[in-house]
Order: sequence, then structure tokens, then C-alpha cells
Amino acid sequence: MPTEEICQHFNELRSDLVLLYELKLGLSTCEYELQALRHQYEALAPGKTLEIPPSLLSNNDPTMPTEEVATRPKALSEVIDVVGSAATPMSMAPSFMKKIEDFDEASRQNADEECLRKKRELEERLVPKTEDHIDVEKTIQRLQNEARLRRQQEEDQIDRKLKEMQYIQEKEQQEDLRKKALELHNNEARRRKCACTEKLQTFLKSFHESVMSCLEKESFLQTIQMKLDRVTALKNQFELVVNDTNIDDPLVSAVRSENIVKQIEDLIQVIKEDITKHNAEVQQRVTASKRQSESSVVLPAVVPNIVSESKPAEHKANNPKIETADDVDFVFSEDLKLYSELMAELTQYEASAAAFSSDPSLKSLRFDLQKAVVHPVNEISDQSGQHLQDKLDRLRNLLQGNAVSVGTKRVRATEHPGGLEYCSNVLARRLVQQGEDQVNVNPKAAFPIAAVIAELWLEFPIFGRLVLAHFYRQCPYLVPLYLPQQEGQSNEDYYKSLGYRYSGGKVEQQPAYLKRMSGVVRLYAAVMISLPRRNQPHPHGLQQAWRYLASLLNLSPRNEITAAILVELLTVAGHALTKEYGKQFQKMLHLICTDYFTMIRNVTPKGSGGGPVTRLQEFLHESITKGGIPPPAGQLPPRFW
Repeated sequence: MPTEEICQHFNELRSDLVLLYELKLGLSTCEYELQALRHQYEALAPGKTLEIPPSLLSNNDPTMPTEEVATRPKALSEVIDVVGSAATPMSMAPSFMKKIEDFDEASRQNADEECLRKKRELEERLVPKTEDHIDVEKTIQRLQNEARLRRQQEEDQIDRKLKEMQYIQEKEQQEDLRKKALELHNNEARRRKCACTEKLQTFLKSFHESVMSCLEKESFLQTIQMKLDRVTALKNQFELVVNDTNIDDPLVSAVRSENIVKQIEDLIQVIKEDITKHNAEVQQRVTASKRQSESSVVLPAVVPNIVSESKPAEHKANNPKIETADDVDFVFSEDLKLYSELMAELTQYEASAAAFSSDPSLKSLRFDLQKAVVHPVNEISDQSGQHLQDKLDRLRNLLQGNAVSVGTKRVRATEHPGGLEYCSNVLARRLVQQGEDQVNVNPKAAFPIAAVIAELWLEFPIFGRLVLAHFYRQCPYLVPLYLPQQEGQSNEDYYKSLGYRYSGGKVEQQPAYLKRMSGVVRLYAAVMISLPRRNQPHPHGLQQAWRYLASLLNLSPRNEITAAILVELLTVAGHALTKEYGKQFQKMLHLICTDYFTMIRNVTPKGSGGGPVTRLQEFLHESITKGGIPPPAGQLPPRFW
């Protein structure tokens, strides 16, 4: 039987066992927390390992699995069987058990507090006081983001290099294809150029045989001289095109050479037909009469039956320094010869295009070609060098027989025989008319138009003679030629030959006529002072202006028109003539200011107003006052385009 003393000792032993059990349980909990902190540290700091001192472990074995250390022991009631002694009444068991439970609760609280204390101490030892857990997470996040960004940049760089390599490969493939295509085009261009050269030689050989078989050759060749010059010009142009090596598109020169050969073929065919007709006519005359066969074909005079005007005697007496024409006082023989030749060429040129102009089936083509001429001509301005170059290129392509754009269509002047002659004549006439339409209103517009005329004249000499012929037809005073009224000629025909306009049977008013003629003269003077690009010689430059002034001053002046011409000519070309001829031009200008201006005053009726005479007087006075003639307003600078 257990006595009370034994029960007391047992209870004390039991209390010690319970305390030991609780301490062991607390120690296991601390070890579990310690292992958890070690794993968390290793996760936060990759590559680092936290060594836990063996003294902190219950079994001194850091390799023991955490699950075995943290295994919870059996319940206390399962280990200790509390029994009472004989002297202890059974009613004491519940109170005793309650005390045991209270003790267990207190032990647990003490163990939890101890665990928390040890946990805080361990955290203080493991984590520096200067960096908390949030800073560590931010650092880790930043490092992860930087690593992710580096990986993304490396991937982007790899993709970019791959794309660059792919692009380079594609470019190399395209370049290889382009070289192969260019080589094929070069071979095709050489083949076509050789074919064109052989064809041209055949045509020229046949043409030479036809010319040699022509009867009365010398007189007949004079009548077709313009066509022969056209053949020569096309031949020279063909040689330039054949020798041209267009790097970008070699087929362009081949197509142009074929177009030129086609033009030469058409022109030679027309000349052969003319020779055939001429030979037939000559044979008929030979058969009819031997006397007619000996006669030669002579061109009709352009200005027939010109009635000479008597020159005032007082002009000879009062102005001995001014030389006059030997036979007539309205034109010099050399100027009249040039005028007659140009008018004959213009008439023949218009006749060669007559079939094309009158064919009803070609009305649509004529309309398109007119638009191809009118649109770029109307758009000529000094807006910029590139703008002016574009208009020149469009007109040059048209005269070369290349395809040009008209709206949504592409037209070519060589699509039909006579089309190129038609376009050339329309373009020459339209450019000269700009003097009446544009320059008349805006004097500065003369210089870009003149620059285009000079460039086209330089490249197409036949076209340049057409332009000069239209200048002379529009304003005969540019020859200079003071046309007299012929016997039997009506007033209307006479005034029209001088350039007057008729409307409703009434002649144009003198101020309007003088203003139009001033625009034409200003444009003509602007052409003579225009500087060709690439330092090429001017086809109709300052030497022509000097020749014209010399001829004009050796003719007696006419009322108003002579003064109007001198004002425009000296305003535009005076500065350039001064630089070119120096003192010689100063002497000419002095002659104009003294003797010749007196002659102009003498032929000006009193009370007529004398607008051009007044302007000439003011211009001469200003030139003398300033000591020279300034450059004309609106003149294009040397490197404008």
C-alpha cells in the first residue's frame, strides 16, 4: 500500500518528469524553428549555407532529419498513470488532475516564451541589424529583375544580329539578281544597238544612192536642205546615244537609238518620195522642152516686190557718223537673206507636218501632244532650279521622241510620221508667244523661259532655228526689218505682217501693240544673255545682240517702235554688253544718247505723247547719271540650276 510519504515523493517525481518533458518539447520546437530559419536564409542568399552550432541541437547531430527532432512524444497521460494511495481519498483525484493540467499550461506558456526569446536571439545573430528582411527581399527582387533584363537584352541582341544577317543575305541576293539582270540588259542593249547601227548604215547607203540619182541635184537639195540637216542632226544624236552607257538602265539608250533610227527611216522615206517626184517632174520637162531642162528650180522670194522708201536727206546731212544701207533703208541685205532663209525653212517645216495636222483620225493624238507642250511651257518659272530642270527634261524628252506623260496616258511624238515636226513647231511657236502672254505682264518671267530656250537650242540646233524664225515672224523688227507696205497690199495684210492683231475688222491699238512687241523683244534679249550650263558656247549669244544693235543703229528709226525696242534691249542686255565689249559699247551708247536719239525725236510726231520715247530718254539719263547699266531685275544667278 502506498503511504502518504510515498505518494508525496511520487508526485514530486512526477512533477519533475512533466517539467523535463515540457523542456524537451520546447527544445524540439526551437530546433524546428532553427532549421526553418536556416532554410529561409539559404533561399534568400543563394550559394551561402548557415552553419548551426552543434551546441544548439539536442542530440548534437545537425544532420538529423527535422521530422525526427520535431516528432511530438506521447501524451503525458499515456506515460504516467497517476494512482492514489490508500490514505488518499478518491475524491482528491480530480483536484490533483486539475493542478496537473494547470501546471502543464504554465509549462507550455513558459516554453513558448522561451522559444520566442531564443528565436529572437537567433534572428539577431543571423540577420545584421543594418538590413531587415524587407531590404533583403527588395535586393533579391532587384537582382532578379536585372538578371531578367540582361537575359532579355541578350535575346534582343541575338535577334537583332540574326535579322541583320538575314537582311544582309537578302541584300546580297538582290544585288546578285540585279547584277545578273543588268548583265542581261547590257547584252540585250548591245545587241539592239548593233542591230540599229546596221539598219542605219543600210538606210544611209540607200539614201546616198537616192541622192546621187537625183536630177538637177544642186537646185533640188536646196529645197530639202532643212530635211537634210535634220537627218544629219539625228545621225549625230544617234552616235551620242549609242555611245552612252546608262549604268542604271542600259535599255533606255537602246530604245532611244531605235526611236532615232525610226525617225531617220521615216525622214529618208519622205526625202526619197520627194526625189522621186522631183525626178519625174524633171523628166517631164526634159521630154517637153530642152530649154526647161536647163533651167533650175529657184525658191520664191520671201519678201517680193519690196518698194524702197526714200531716206530723209537731212538724216544724211545731220548724222554723217551713222551708216545706212546701200540700197534700202529698211533692212540690210545680209539680214534679209537670213530672214528669207528662216521663213523658207519654217514654211517647209510646217508643210512637212501638214499631213499630220490635217488628218482627222489623229485629232486625239494631236490634242495630247499639244497638252504635252503647253503644260510644261506654262509652268516654267524661277520657283527653283529643280522645278525648272523638270520642265526642261519634259520638253527635251518630247523633242527626243521619248514617251512623255499626259495625264494618265503616255504619248510619243514619233508615233506617227510628221508628229515630231508638229511638236517642234508648236513648241517653238508657244515659247515665243510667252513673250506676248507672260513677259508682257511679268517682265521677270523672261529669264527662266529664255534659259529653257537656250538649253533646247543648244541641244537641238534645228529647233533653235525654228524659234528664231518664229521670233522674226512675230516681230520683224528683231531682224531688224522695217517692212514697207507693198503696192496693192491691203492695210490689214500689211499690219498683220508687222505683228498687229485684227479683231472685228479693226486693227489693234498702238499702246497694246507696243506692249506686246516689248515683251517679245525682252524675251529675245533674255535668250541672248542666258548663260548655258557646263560652260558650253551659246548658240545665239551676245555677239548677236551686238550685231543687231549695229544693224538697228544704221537704219533710220521709226516712230515709237524703235524707242520701245531700244528700251527693252538695253535694259536686259546692256549690262552684259558693257562687260563683254567695254569701251566699244560705251561709244555705241554715247551715239544712241546723242545723234540717234535726236533722229528718234525727229520722227516722233508732235503731240503724240511719245511714251516709248520718254521711257528711252529716262533710261539713258539714269544710265549716264549712275555711270552704267545695272543688271536686269529677275535675271537667274549663274548656278541657279
